[in-house]
Order: sequence, then C-alpha cells, then structure tokens
Amino acid sequence: MMSLLLDNKPCFTKEATVKRAAETSKKKELYLITRTAAGDEIAFEALYSMFYKRLFRFIYHTTGRFDLVEAVINDVMYTVWEKAATYNQTCRLSTWILGIAYNKSLQHIDLQKSKLDCEAIDEVDEHLLPRGADWVERLETENWLENAFEVLSVEQRVVVELTYYNGLSYQEIAKLMKCPENTVKSRMLHARKKLASTLETNTLYMVSPGTVRDD
Repeated sequence: MMSLLLDNKPCFTKEATVKRAAETSKKKELYLITRTAAGDEIAFEALYSMFYKRLFRFIYHTTGRFDLVEAVINDVMYTVWEKAATYNQTCRLSTWILGIAYNKSLQHIDLQKSKLDCEAIDEVDEHLLPRGADWVERLETENWLENAFEVLSVEQRVVVELTYYNGLSYQEIAKLMKCPENTVKSRMLHARKKLASTLETNTLYMVSPGTVRDD
C-alpha cells in the first residue's frame, strides 16, 4: 500500500518549483503595484522593501557612489508611488522600476558632475579620487566584481548589472535603456573585455593571498 501511495505521489521537478515561485512572485508584485496605485501605503511599503536591496545594488553599480544610493532610491520610489497607475504590464514590474532607477541614476550623476566641476580637488570626498596602492588589497578582501565595475562606463555597468544580477534579456535591457539590442550586446562585449583585462592585469601583482610584489 505504501509503495502504491509513493508511486502516485506528484513529482515536482526543480524547474517546476522555480516556475511556480516565479509565478507567485509575479502575482504578489502585481497585487502590490495595483494596491499602490489605489493609494495603499502599506502595499507601497511592502513594495519598497521588496525592491530595496535590488535597487541599492543596481544604483550603486550604476553611479559608483554609496553616498548617492539612498537619495536615488527615494527618488525612484517616489516616482513609483506617483506613477503606479501608469504601469501597464507590457514588461515585468522589476524592469519598469529598474528603468526608472536607470533614468534617476543618470540624472544624479549629471548633477554631481556639475557640482564637482565647481569644487577644488581637496574638497572632493576621498572615495571619489582614483584608487591607488590599496587596489590589490581591496581585490583580496572584497568581491572582485564590485571593484572591477569602476573600470566600466556607466552604460557598461548597467548592462552587466541588469544581465547578471537581475536576469534581464538583451531585448528587455534595450527597451529599458532606449537603445538598439545590438548596442546592448556591444556594451556587454566591451565590458567583458575590460573586466577580463582588469583581472589579468591586477593578477600579475599578486604572488599569493595577502602578498604584493615590491617590483
């Protein structure tokens, strides 16, 4: 009898489980954005919490500035609150929100560039200056990709972030960035070449973990 019950027990594959989880997440997101559009502050807070970490990483990778992240997140989510009713489900909610984050990040980058043009070099925050001798040490103690993002242009960082961290397709990224799909592919190609070159270059200075060449 036990064998018969086991034989009739539904078999759930990993792919099926992942698919169900994705569908559940999509329904939850749709519910929250719908309620947000209706002025539900609790739903908005839940939406804020759901996307906070993803936005934090995306905005930091795009701007390269920790000090800008919170301001941009607030700007993005304020826009989500104001424009929630305009979300038409033609793309994933995450793509729509990341598209807002991309535009807001560029706006803040332009604003900061304008401010820096008016500042003396000794007034610029230390973390804005080019990294020097501590580069290899940082490679050893922090996630390499986080640091390597600094060699990429804003557009290249965005493509890498959206592809590897958010799972967007080139077609979705092209729509978000308002550029041809081939442009996205080209940016990814150049980004991968830069990252590979950076890894190879800096590896030459590493003899063993925690050791840097003197020559």
